[in-house]
Amino acid sequence: MFKILSQIYEKLALLRRWLYDKKVFKTWKLPVPVISVGNLSVGGTGKTPVTIAIAKQLQTKGYNVCVLSRGYKRKTKGTVMVSDGEKIFTKWQDAGDEPYLIATYKIPVVVSESRYEAGIKAIELFKPDIFILDDGFQHYQLYRNINILVIDATRPFWEDKPLPAGRLREPIETYKYADLFVINRFEKVKNKEQFLKKLEEFNKPFFITEENFQHLTDLKSDIPIVSLKNKKIGVFAGLGNNQQFFSTVETLSRKYNFQVLHKISFPDHYDYPVLELPGNVNTWITTEKDIIKLKPETIKKYKIFALKYELKLPEKMMEFINSRINPKRK
Repeated sequence: MFKILSQIYEKLALLRRWLYDKKVFKTWKLPVPVISVGNLSVGGTGKTPVTIAIAKQLQTKGYNVCVLSRGYKRKTKGTVMVSDGEKIFTKWQDAGDEPYLIATYKIPVVVSESRYEAGIKAIELFKPDIFILDDGFQHYQLYRNINILVIDATRPFWEDKPLPAGRLREPIETYKYADLFVINRFEKVKNKEQFLKKLEEFNKPFFITEENFQHLTDLKSDIPIVSLKNKKIGVFAGLGNNQQFFSTVETLSRKYNFQVLHKISFPDHYDYPVLELPGNVNTWITTEKDIIKLKPETIKKYKIFALKYELKLPEKMMEFINSRINPKRK
């Protein structure tokens, strides 16, 4: 049954792509370059950290960056300015958890069902000279200058199938629309040589990120992860791939000598109306995306910290991006 449904889904996805390729459906173009960051699979490839890392790198090079997002699961409608890069103007519920998280990194963010309208609004308000389209690989309504496909090396798209039999939003062959691949979690791949050989078959530039986990935050201050030594902790998350996060914490527990007693999994984009946790641990660890949705009194009661996810992008990747959006700019 799933196989038949996947075949139907695959044909409909390809039809949608074809209708945009043939200009049956209109693609809108902003007067400012657009970098799209997205993936082929549902949830959990690490595209939001990539969006944040690219934005911060571009800011250091003097670009006035703005992120455009749908604002998945937000309570508002229409176009909403989440942040101008200095001040956050909304609650996370009105922005969506991922756009709000991006805004906490002092990155301007505008959300809208129409990313084109979001871009026009941003140009009126703070004149960005580059946009990053978060989760944009399937958003054909907006023209992009660079199409980045983010791949979780532990679950690559070429080993998957379209929904509902697998996790792919589109058929494998739509990778061809990407200008480059960004590879997350490569360090967790067992046969790295085989993986790299497979990547080369797609004939696309690819760049491998480096994950770094050194700090925890309670949104008021940061502490070094080494402070967890000899402590008992619990971990919880509401991500597209909770097990990946739990595995990361387990790896860190061996490195920094702390004990994980509890792992509690919530659905992706969970909004935590009520949170009750066991009390037999020293502290609780969650993600940055989850902690922004918790009440201050809850964070204090359970001694909750978020693991800060620091992603390092290869310099050659930023050079490639710069060459595509502004070849005269060094």
